[in-house]
Order: sequence, then C-alpha cells, then structure tokens
Amino acid sequence: MNLTDRDKITLAKSFTELAIENNLITPCADPVKTANEVTAFFNTIIDTIEGNTDNQ
Repeated sequence: MNLTDRDKITLAKSFTELAIENNLITPCADPVKTANEVTAFFNTIIDTIEGNTDNQ
C-alpha cells in the first residue's frame, strides 16, 4: 500500500486521538512529559506505517 505523507500523518493523527480518548496514553503531571508520550505514540504509528520497525 502506498500512502502519501499527508495520508500517513492523517492516519497517525486519528490513531493518536483514539488512543488519547481511550486512555491508552497516560497523562503525566508534567505537561511536557505528556506531550512527549503523545509524540512518541504518534511517531511509532508513522514508523510502523513506513515499515521502520523491527516488529515486521
């Protein structure tokens, strides 16, 4: 499947929003740490879509 960069970002954004809504990303007392958790999740989705993981 060939996705454009825009499609990859849209897909990762949707997954990240769902993860936040379903408490799959734990909020931290420090908002910077929470932002880092969200960013790490988003980047993991992008990496997985692009096949940049060892799990494939």
